[in-house]
Order: sequence, then structure tokens, then C-alpha cells
Amino acid sequence: MQRIAAAALLCLVALAVPACAGIAEVPAGGTVFVGEEGLDITAAGVAPGGQLARFAPGSSVQTDAPSDLVTVGDPASFSVLPGTFGGATGAWYAYPARTLAFIVKEPALRLRVINARTGLEVGQGAVAGDELGFQVETNLYELAARPGVAGAPVTVHVRDPTGAEFTSLVNDAGVTTSLAGIPVNTSVFRTGAVWSTDPARYRPGTYEVWAESNVNSIHDNYGGPGRTTTRSGETAGVEIGGGDGPSVTVITSPAATATLTPAATVTAAPAETATATVTPTVSPTGTPMGTPTGTTGAPTTLPTATPTPSPGFGAATLALAALAGGAVLVARRR
Repeated sequence: MQRIAAAALLCLVALAVPACAGIAEVPAGGTVFVGEEGLDITAAGVAPGGQLARFAPGSSVQTDAPSDLVTVGDPASFSVLPGTFGGATGAWYAYPARTLAFIVKEPALRLRVINARTGLEVGQGAVAGDELGFQVETNLYELAARPGVAGAPVTVHVRDPTGAEFTSLVNDAGVTTSLAGIPVNTSVFRTGAVWSTDPARYRPGTYEVWAESNVNSIHDNYGGPGRTTTRSGETAGVEIGGGDGPSVTVITSPAATATLTPAATVTAAPAETATATVTPTVSPTGTPMGTPTGTTGAPTTLPTATPTPSPGFGAATLALAALAGGAVLVARRR
């Protein structure tokens, strides 16, 4: 009976955790981004306590001494720390095997609002009633090369004139599209027509719009405008409901103070006879934006948007924990 209770507990835990492990699995020679954490790089052939090496431009990977070495504690939970890799992008190799482990890149993210009728950015040739969509431009799409990954999850935020934030939008055909975790699998990704500008669905006024990705905690560790978010001191605003059609404006948004992961020390690879310890150059500190905590509004009929809390796993997790506790109690009494 105890085994049954334990199995039940494991099942409940599995249900409570989303199945997204694949996005942390890096194939040998794959791309990783500064700020990612919890990556599994075992496919690169690096054992616990093994090393990663970087070679100076123009040097021979097979014969020259590396310029930098990093010791890997746990290859199944590896972090691309900004302090270590922020100024050291490019190819890193398993050492001493000298085989390509992965390629480090700086994340980049940009968002455009597109007029679905014209295919152009909002404001160019618009007329009243034009539907809107989004164009996400990012190098994070390379995460789609990881096993079982459809694309890099990018969330588009839309906040209405009252401050209510929408987690989904409705187009003229009545089709609802979620804005959370859109799987982006190309460098230039378009959603198509997802946003009706009919005043019967969305109140006229200026909507704040921005995109953000926190895949593998990249925004928490290395957030900043142009890297993991498009929100900055001046964020794009979209004016809808006017007689001349949708247009773009600028909204001044408060900025948060950046908090980056502390720098780690990289050990310079020894020349054939000497050893030294150096700390690599860290890239300029960005200004990450905190995850918006606004409320969500039902994207149905407005003028009166009723903000509701964004969905979460809190209640579900408590319920699962209670069931698990009951299973264990039964096991003990038996």
C-alpha cells in the first residue's frame, strides 16, 4: 500500500509540472543564449567536473591552447551566466576533446504591429476597421532546433486604455488567439490577423503593446530592452477606433532597475608553461523589465473591460498537494 501511495504522489507531482523539459536540452553544437539556466548539455560530451574551452580568434582549435576555460559542475543543469559568457559569445568546445559543445549568442527581440490587410506596419495605408497582427523578430527561434521544441515561447502583452491586460485577442471572425508563449520558430514570425479593431469588441483608445520571453529564466537573468523584452522607457502604443484606422504612437513606461546574475570567474587556459586567472569582459548591463502584473480583460464586448487575474497554477498545485498528503496518510495507517 505504501508503494501505491508513493506512486500516486509521483503522478500528482507530474501533473502539477508542465512538460517542457525538451526546451532545456541542448544538442551537441547547438545554440545557447546568455542568461539561460538549467540547461542539459550532456550531449556535448562534458562530464561532471569537465571543462569547456574557448579559443582566441585565428587560433587553431586542434593545436593551440584555449584562451578561456570553464569548469562544469553539473552538465545536466548548466547556466549560461552573463558574468561568464556575456562577453564571450561564439563557439565553446568540450575540453580536452576539442569537440564543439555549443555556440553562445546574445538574445535579441523586436516586435512590430502589422496591418493584416496591407501586410505593412500599422499606420501605413490604414483604414478604419483594419485587423491587426504581430511580427516577432528574434534569434531565439533557434531554440526550435532542440528536441521536441516547436519554437521559442514569446508572450505578447496588450494593455488597454484602462490598464487591463489581455491574455488573448479576438479577430473579426470571432477566433480567439492566446498571446502567451507563442512558439516562434523563424527569425521573422507573423501571427496573422488576431486583433479586431471593431469598437464593439475593443474600446477605442491607445493600447500599450510589447513582447517578452523568459524561456529558461533568460529574462530574469539577463533581461533588457532589445534582448528579452521590447518594453523600455518608450513603448509602442497602438491607437484604434479612430476614423483614419489603426496608428502607432509612443507610450512612456516606467523602467525597473537591472539585476543581473553576479559575474563568475573564468580560468584562463594555461599556455604550455604558465597558468593565470582572468575575469572575462562582461557585456553592458541592461535594464530588465519586471514581468507585468496587470490584470487581464476578457476580449469580448467592450466598452467596459472587467480585469480579472491572470491564470496561474496556485490553486491547482494546492489541490494536488492535498491529494498527495491524503495518499501518504492512508499509507501510514495501513
